Amino acid sequence: MENVIIEEEYIMGLKGLLNRTANLLGGGSQDEFETDDYGYETDEYEAEEERQVQPRRNSLAAHAGNNAGYPTRQEKKLQMMIVEPESFSDAKTIADYLRQRKPVVINFEATDSEVTKRVIDFVSGATYAVDGRIQRVGKDIFLCAPDNILIDKGKPDYSGFSATPPSFSMPADNHDGSSQT
Repeated sequence: MENVIIEEEYIMGLKGLLNRTANLLGGGSQDEFETDDYGYETDEYEAEEERQVQPRRNSLAAHAGNNAGYPTRQEKKLQMMIVEPESFSDAKTIADYLRQRKPVVINFEATDSEVTKRVIDFVSGATYAVDGRIQRVGKDIFLCAPDNILIDKGKPDYSGFSATPPSFSMPADNHDGSSQT
């Protein structure tokens, strides 16, 4: 008789676990994972008070403000501008893009070196004025980004890391087969 009670408690425990898991994951009703009672009396378990657990909302949807539980598309896509300056007058165009909060890639590969210096000076000031950042990404290529754009180098910066690797020493090997420590 004791084995029957233990087996019944085990089955009821599994049933409860399955029901709670289903409810946490947004599953269906409490009775969805009903098991056969195998003819055992379950009066003490039926007297337990059942409570409904509200399924959790999709956290991505909660942050996006979407009640349907699905991520929404951005209404307006971010536009990145690519400029290959031919003269100093192109610097104003770059500054205008920055004022519109658009990131700009500037390719100076075909630009005269004097014009390149003047454009970089002007664009550096314009980037500062919009609280942006300017970053060299190639030999003659720069990225200017307003404050709404984060520039990520794509690899971690270990310049401030000063730990030295541990050194290991091997025990000396004697010719008689024993090692000396």
